[in-house]
Amino acid sequence: MSDQKTIVVRGGQVYDHDGDVHKPKVADILIQGGTIVAVGQTLDAGGAEIVDARNRLVVPGLINAHYHSHDTLCRGLFEELPLEFWLLYTLPLGINRSKEELRARTLVGALESIQCGITCVQDMLGLLPLDDEATDVVVDAYRDIGLRVVFSPMVWDIPPIAMVRHKDSLPPDVQNMLGTVGRPIQDQLDYLDRQFNRHAGTGPLHWAVAPFAPQRCSPKMLQGCAELSHKHDLPVYTHVYETRGQRLIARELFAEHDGSLITYMERNGLLGPKLNIVHSVWITRPEMDRMAAADAGIVLNHLSNLKLKSGIAPVLDLREAGVRIGLGCDNCSGSDVQSIFQAMKTFCLFAAVSEPEPGAPLAHEVLHHATLGNARTAGLQGKVGAIKAGHKADLVLIDLNDTAYLPYNSAARQLVYTETGRGIDSVMIDGRMVMQGRRVTTIDTDALRREVESLMRHFIADYDAVVKSRARALPYMLEAHRRMWEPDVGMNRFIARTR
Repeated sequence: MSDQKTIVVRGGQVYDHDGDVHKPKVADILIQGGTIVAVGQTLDAGGAEIVDARNRLVVPGLINAHYHSHDTLCRGLFEELPLEFWLLYTLPLGINRSKEELRARTLVGALESIQCGITCVQDMLGLLPLDDEATDVVVDAYRDIGLRVVFSPMVWDIPPIAMVRHKDSLPPDVQNMLGTVGRPIQDQLDYLDRQFNRHAGTGPLHWAVAPFAPQRCSPKMLQGCAELSHKHDLPVYTHVYETRGQRLIARELFAEHDGSLITYMERNGLLGPKLNIVHSVWITRPEMDRMAAADAGIVLNHLSNLKLKSGIAPVLDLREAGVRIGLGCDNCSGSDVQSIFQAMKTFCLFAAVSEPEPGAPLAHEVLHHATLGNARTAGLQGKVGAIKAGHKADLVLIDLNDTAYLPYNSAARQLVYTETGRGIDSVMIDGRMVMQGRRVTTIDTDALRREVESLMRHFIADYDAVVKSRARALPYMLEAHRRMWEPDVGMNRFIARTR
């Protein structure tokens, strides 16, 4: 809930996407009821609370357009693993967990997000079971800590084994380890419809629809998701072309849809301005052009794609095609940190190495993606992502005394290339100061740490049991993975294009 009092953020350098992005002007920000009402010089309002922003860079809150809170407690358990191997271990650790663990893991990810200057996350949550009580735990945790969330419990009716190419070559018990049981379509769609009505999308809570992935959803499930998106005016997020295997699955099993998951989604009502496909490492140029024409978006997750051996999304082609671009951090076990600063820097480095000739400045562009672009993925354009009158007061105050700004030559470049999150002093979300003086004030962080330490004793025991039970699967999974990379499958390795 937004704070209804009047606040003036006084004397900071206010980052303006349309102004001087290197040395922003000093200005005041007048906030009422959680909304920015004016940005200008020497603003005043009788009785207003004053936030001293002198020697601070005030930037729009960063937005994470792809995140899963369900594996937060898996942080640090894995190094580099192909996606299919990683799923073998992580999927069972997200099912039927206690309400205490569900709340704690949500708060841990939200706490890190705030400390890294993220004011809004798109939580594409793998929630099992899908029920009102578990949903309430997650929603209440986000409300308590004060983080803005675009919440989308994932739905699917085709079991997880569909993520593996040549799945029928695996022994039955190995297939069962990944998951061979689907879920009823209508029960899940009814659950989503009920949640959208139970928890109205007000204040910092927003909703989205998330079919897990096209190859995990039948036409009926995709059509149902499209209908819910239209009925409730909600964005859609789904995993597409994360791995080379998924590109091959599309070509081999979706031949009637031109071997394209984009065509498959289009024929089931999803290709349009509300659609955001996540990862897109192996998307083709014609598919990019179709996405751009439909005003559909792509959310890049370079860090997890590298760690999970998926490849590098074709940044140069995406930019040239004019596709809407967003940025995400992905899972805490897949990229390990909820840092949009890392995501922005990686985007710029890949974009630079893809183009050997000097090009347009990237820092300002990627800051646009991480704020306004990510807001657009969620249908929140005009509401968050900029420090302008009428936008919500989602602000990050960065201490310019930090050595990342010594010397201080460019706000945009140093935010992208030198800021680690260390300089973040205060964070405001919906007009509510949730972090001040580098301390999150909305929850008892010491108590959360103690609770997580207690929960981890049981969690690690479960993890050890999962690892032991999966040992037999590894040789078969490795063989399936090697077959995916065989040179005779008629498909060259596709990474960021170079000229």
